[in-house]
Amino acid sequence: MLIWRVKLEFQRGYKKGKKYWNRHLVIYVFRQSLSSTRLGITVSKKIGNSVKRNRLKRLIRESFRLSQQQIPQGYDIVVVGRSAAVGVKCQQIQASFLQLLQQAKVCRSE
Repeated sequence: MLIWRVKLEFQRGYKKGKKYWNRHLVIYVFRQSLSSTRLGITVSKKIGNSVKRNRLKRLIRESFRLSQQQIPQGYDIVVVGRSAAVGVKCQQIQASFLQLLQQAKVCRSE
């Protein structure tokens, strides 16, 4: 798993990616030529203080880690946390994340 940190990569993800959303998350997904799947996570400052934002980022990262076996290699995924996700349990975030991946036809069903 590679984590994005450069602003230019996020901008490319927003432009090239196909957008899917639900109550808790928004994801942008697109194919790329690298052999690994990369993840970018953003949470707006409108969401709350840094404690809430960082907790949400940790939950998203954990959801990606747990579902990594179901995601084929060669995708770029940008995940945007929404305000409805603050205070939500890890299982709900993971369910939302998996639902969006299945909607995007990225996730292999096991």
